Amino acid sequence: MSFENFWVYTEQAIGEHMDIGFELYSKGHLIWLLALAVASLIMVPAYLRSSEHKQAKIRKIFALFLLISEIIKDTIIVIIGAPISAYLPLHLCGYAIFFVLMDAFMPKQKVTGQLIAYAFGPGALAALLFCSWTMLPLFWNFMTIHSFIFHWAIVTYLIMRLADGEIRPDYKGLWISVLTMALLAVPAYLVDMKTGYNYMFIYEVQRNSPLEIAWEIFGTRFGKPGYVVGAMLLVMVIFHALYLIYGILGFRRRKR
Repeated sequence: MSFENFWVYTEQAIGEHMDIGFELYSKGHLIWLLALAVASLIMVPAYLRSSEHKQAKIRKIFALFLLISEIIKDTIIVIIGAPISAYLPLHLCGYAIFFVLMDAFMPKQKVTGQLIAYAFGPGALAALLFCSWTMLPLFWNFMTIHSFIFHWAIVTYLIMRLADGEIRPDYKGLWISVLTMALLAVPAYLVDMKTGYNYMFIYEVQRNSPLEIAWEIFGTRFGKPGYVVGAMLLVMVIFHALYLIYGILGFRRRKR
């Protein structure tokens, strides 16, 4: 066990050509996924057994955890000298912080639940399965630990609310999610064009992820504009697949 590279950040690992990263679905990656799955298997039944009052508290704890952990991460980023402009909440899961907060503290509105079901929850799951931080140490690194636990919290928040029937995805919510993602992509794309960063993976394709499909079909023929259009089409296909999955699973509000 070595903490020598605990504070190494992404740009440093890439710029200094450090050979400290990990492979997707290596033993260590699978250990992370298994540990997070076990944590969800413990958390979700506990949520379902809780009273409505306690469930509201749990949702708020998850929402505040996302916000506070992001603030702590950014504070550490500044302290260790990493470029804070590369860590703005302009990725899909960065936006999720604010929508989960609205969902937890304003439960009467239903739009955020649809967005979490189609965009933010599945997006966080994709981040866990196709990590964009593979250039960092797998276990003993602050950014790695934060990334795994942060995205796990979003996924588990969704599963808790789905399992209890509090979120019931519908077809209208699918298109609201598509439109919302398109709107959120605008500031991310503008920042990408100005800085070269890859917020929302618009500026360039994330390797070893489903986005490579959009690049192979559209990007290789029409360049970056084609890739962006292809990525949006891929998102719509994924959202429709999710709609079918949610329909088959048939989430219903459970009787208390």
